[in-house]
Amino acid sequence: MHETLESTVMDIWFGDDETAELCSRAARLTARWGAAGGRAVGRKLVQIEAAATVEALRALPGGLRRDATDDTWMINVDGVAIIKFKLDDRTGDGAGTVRVLAVSDQPAGGTRR
Repeated sequence: MHETLESTVMDIWFGDDETAELCSRAARLTARWGAAGGRAVGRKLVQIEAAATVEALRALPGGLRRDATDDTWMINVDGVAIIKFKLDDRTGDGAGTVRVLAVSDQPAGGTRR
């Protein structure tokens, strides 16, 4: 996987139907994390989609980090959730793709380092 993606935005796909359903509906985000937390998760997904490069993803608040053991990335969302995703190879149309694998609750005790 190349560290620099050349498209102007990322395409977001989801690893499974459950994650897609959660992330695609404001009501489900709110039910899971409350009004403020749900908005924060939705906003972070939009920010990820708008990032055209890994460098742009690193500039987002939330401490982007890479897990080299499985080639996934994680970013914290305002202390309420962690988004785990994979940067897929380029799609047929040349667009960079983010595959969101999970959005999980932030562990108690703060952010993971």
